[in-house]
Amino acid sequence: MTPRFGFLAHAFARRFFGDFAFDRGDLEQLKKLEERGAVVYVMRYGSRLDYFLFNWLFLAAGVRLSGFANGISYTLYRPVHKALGLGARRLWLRLRRGRAGVRERNLQLTRQMLQEGGSLFLFLRTSRLRARILRRKRAVAEAQKELDSLKEAVGVAFDAPVAVSLVPLALFWRKGTRTRRRFLNVFYGAPERPSSTSKVLSFLWNYENLALRVGTPIDLRAFVDEHRDEGEARVLKLVRRSLLIFLRREEKPVIGAALRTAAQIEEAVLADPEVRKQVEEAAAQKGGSRTRAEMQVLGILREIAAHPSPSMLAVLDVGVTWIFKKLFARIEVHGLDRIVEEGKLRPLVLVPNHRSHFDYLILSWLFYERHLVPPLVAAGINLSFWPLGPIFRRAGGFFMRRTFKGDPLYSAVFRSYVQLLLKDGVPLEFFVEGTRSRTGKTLEPRLGMVDMVLEAFRRGVRKDVALVPINFTYERLVEEGSMTEERRGSKKRGENLLQLIRARTVLRSRFGSVSVRFGEPISLAEVPKLGTQQLGEEICRRLDSLVTVGRSSVSAAALLGGASRGVRVAEFGERVCEVASALDSLGLARSDSLERCLEQGRPEDAADLLLQAGLVERRERPTGDLLTFSDATRERLAYYRTTLTPGLVWFSVVGLCLSHERPPQGMPRDAMVEAASRWLDLLRIEYFPPEPPERGLRLVAALDHLRARGWVRQDAEGRIGPTAEGVPWLGFFGQQIRPVLETYRALFAAARGIESPVRRDKLIEQAQSALEDQLLLGEVHCTEAVCPTTLGNALRLLLDDRILVVEGSPRSAQALYSPGPDHGRLAERAERLASSLRTR
Repeated sequence: MTPRFGFLAHAFARRFFGDFAFDRGDLEQLKKLEERGAVVYVMRYGSRLDYFLFNWLFLAAGVRLSGFANGISYTLYRPVHKALGLGARRLWLRLRRGRAGVRERNLQLTRQMLQEGGSLFLFLRTSRLRARILRRKRAVAEAQKELDSLKEAVGVAFDAPVAVSLVPLALFWRKGTRTRRRFLNVFYGAPERPSSTSKVLSFLWNYENLALRVGTPIDLRAFVDEHRDEGEARVLKLVRRSLLIFLRREEKPVIGAALRTAAQIEEAVLADPEVRKQVEEAAAQKGGSRTRAEMQVLGILREIAAHPSPSMLAVLDVGVTWIFKKLFARIEVHGLDRIVEEGKLRPLVLVPNHRSHFDYLILSWLFYERHLVPPLVAAGINLSFWPLGPIFRRAGGFFMRRTFKGDPLYSAVFRSYVQLLLKDGVPLEFFVEGTRSRTGKTLEPRLGMVDMVLEAFRRGVRKDVALVPINFTYERLVEEGSMTEERRGSKKRGENLLQLIRARTVLRSRFGSVSVRFGEPISLAEVPKLGTQQLGEEICRRLDSLVTVGRSSVSAAALLGGASRGVRVAEFGERVCEVASALDSLGLARSDSLERCLEQGRPEDAADLLLQAGLVERRERPTGDLLTFSDATRERLAYYRTTLTPGLVWFSVVGLCLSHERPPQGMPRDAMVEAASRWLDLLRIEYFPPEPPERGLRLVAALDHLRARGWVRQDAEGRIGPTAEGVPWLGFFGQQIRPVLETYRALFAAARGIESPVRRDKLIEQAQSALEDQLLLGEVHCTEAVCPTTLGNALRLLLDDRILVVEGSPRSAQALYSPGPDHGRLAERAERLASSLRTR
């Protein structure tokens, strides 16, 4: 490297490299390695442009310059007089000693620099084109030359007590996926190994998208000492293999798997044994030919398959970035770095919760902006309308029908396509809930895609697959209005071009911040015996544990925690603090904006976004300002409150036990935990509580928090009961799940009256009609209790517990429900619900 550039090189570097810098942690690590001894920076492919960039970065950061790099000429980047002098000396050496002499001198220089504790660059592969077109013997000779410098480094570590650190480096100049085009790659280079011309052109076009990776150093001295008995030649192979594996892992999240062409996908799917079986059956049943059935397969593939394009991603990145800046104050991201590391080791399947159409846009945008390959997203066929359908396909969307029933050929083709993507290591994304949640809570898992991934793993398509739960929490939902309508059972409007045009009006509003939280991946290799249902519920459980406690959700919980439609501002602020504190005791994270409100001692500011949206009104009064809401906005507030109920439910069930089920003298701790656990069993379809002993530990943590707040007392004999101060707070937390209890009570009442088989839709309609009547009579207080989704969950609970039995698909409107063998237990459950609601 040169301490001073020539005029043109300096101008180029200042123009294009000026905004690049090492990460602070990487820089500190490199300087520590310099103090320790020699440093060998290792890159996979030789490149003058890469070396030029690192020369600039090293100078800017004060890192020791490299004294040598194999396989590249760096003369022209120096000042003219230095370049002429160096060029003359190189020519003289070449004329005197020939190629062999130059090679020998380079090896001597490498050894000398390592022994003196200097720095140098080592490119593992340098002759890109010649290695492809030379005869085998000459290609092997070229490959041997590329190993010379690494061999010298290993030799120095073998022969002398010198500290040598190998530091893998990776640079990426473009974003997005890549396609297998072997012929063009010979001349222009593949994305991970472009030719010099391709790299320069790509850099000039896309230089702002540079991604720099500094890998974990390898202590060559320690590595050699560990394997010294195996001999120098063996150690050389091990070191090179370790470096190549690391560099490939660094490339994987950025470049991704090479995508097959459409013809290659068609060939692979048609060769799938299950697809071939269905083709034969389709041809036999319809009396047609095999060719016609295969044409049907190709038609299904055209309906399903994605066609990701880096150019489309680049165009969308500009538009989507602008839209996000208009709509959202910020997008908070937590835990993505850990997922990047996970993606280096195994294929990723991203499993977010589904709250908005912005979910998949934000996730793909986050990956693209961070130089990661965006996932291919499983989307409903309803989104394939023109013009969005073709755009989504080019952005990485593949489409699936709402149901596969009655079409085994379609099912086989779709499964084959998904397994092919997993086999190639393509990152995937699907929504385990199957649709956007209209209630704000995580829906019962739809297991089709879960089953496909699990089946592919068990067939040995991949040795391991990582399922990554991801939680989206919106301070305000863009689709807020339509969600409220659909929550009550209104028919969903189909997506179309007219709806897309009308959606432009949302750009006039601001929707606060979005929190995206990545959870601990589920490794299928570590849970091989987990069934599809268990895996789906575990994903939902983890999604709930990742919820972010935000301003809108905690404000909604504070407002809806009483029987009135308003609260004093001072009391509201106190409620906000208590809700945030309670959820913090369970480990739920807060949004940055809520954290600022609490740190500044202004919890009442948490309602600002709801006030701006007109969901809440502030009324000035001499005795203290009020925050009020109307019946028309209650259901929208309930949506935000519901995002927190998987955390609040632990305090709610403890409150129910202590308020309604304890003896006058108090309740033994173990009995309270057991009673609260029975409530969680009743609500398991809603909140996916863990099994014992984790469930008991969580209940004890909630109880300990209530005791720490002074709301629960424990006498000398261990009996637990509420304090006078705690009674209203236990009622406040119990109020958080009251809508669910009211809904379940209505469904249980309808189910108790079943004498002969009744259709599912009629049973739901009967319970919903009863709720609406009870609202008019004042017997039910929560308008959000009128919710077909929650009624369906209550029905599923009775089915699972054999209180009801069903003929047909349980989710079908025409399914017939009848009393089951344990129908007699329903009266006890209904009475327990009625008791908990009666004294409110």
